[in-house]
Amino acid sequence: MAGACRQAGLACDGARLLRVHANAIYHLLRENVVARVRNASALERMRVAVRTAAWLADQGFPALRPLEVAQPVVIGAHLVTFWEYLPPLHGRQANVEHLAGLLRALHRHPLPPFPLPPIRPVGNTVADASASTVLSEGERNWLIARCAELEEGFVRLATTLSQGIVHGDAHTNNLLPHRDHGWVLIDWDSVGIGPPEYDFMPIYLRPRRFGYPHSLWRKFRTGYGIHPNGNSNLDLLAEIREVRTLSAFIRGAEHNPAARAELSNRLSSLMTGDRARRWHPL
Repeated sequence: MAGACRQAGLACDGARLLRVHANAIYHLLRENVVARVRNASALERMRVAVRTAAWLADQGFPALRPLEVAQPVVIGAHLVTFWEYLPPLHGRQANVEHLAGLLRALHRHPLPPFPLPPIRPVGNTVADASASTVLSEGERNWLIARCAELEEGFVRLATTLSQGIVHGDAHTNNLLPHRDHGWVLIDWDSVGIGPPEYDFMPIYLRPRRFGYPHSLWRKFRTGYGIHPNGNSNLDLLAEIREVRTLSAFIRGAEHNPAARAELSNRLSSLMTGDRARRWHPL
């Protein structure tokens, strides 16, 4: 982070670590900027993320705006991107209705004048599983084979669905309050072209895996305008999303005991077909 700040001409003294999971996220206090650090293997995706978020913000869509510096900045095996910092506003908490409204607008938004890649349904899960020193050989083989099955199913399903801009990781923790614009959507690392239904999955799975009330999905569905009878495609997309969530935990398990424990919990429930097992966020 410090090396990237030097390249970008930004002051990093007094930087405060906000969170470590898929990214290490810092607040650069003197610049009032957020720096996001992750593995350099994501370089092309981060270029897309920065360009797409900047374009959407210029179009008036409430996307978190990247800083106007040459980025991503690559430092050895890592890269850093820089973003506007939005302070927490006391008394304001995002809900699924806010998320549903933003996603409806995003999915109806015209495509950008530059190519967006197709979304990758299971993300980096295969690469992360292949490189992991935490997974057993049996777990690794099962997960790689399962990803292949799900990707084949997604290809067949995608031909029957509409396509548009898809955020790729749409949940309420990726909304930040803005004094002038209500709520803005952050974390564009997985943006691409795909079926809008893919963005429903983080909320769709909350009752099933995280113990949220079933009314949460109904509120999201109403806010977005999804037909009450639901969608028969959602089960396959839910299974894809479940597997995709393992990726950050596989990487984190190398150094974080809590991530390692939750990886074991999630993976064993998937391998045994236990749909009732409770999962836990980090």
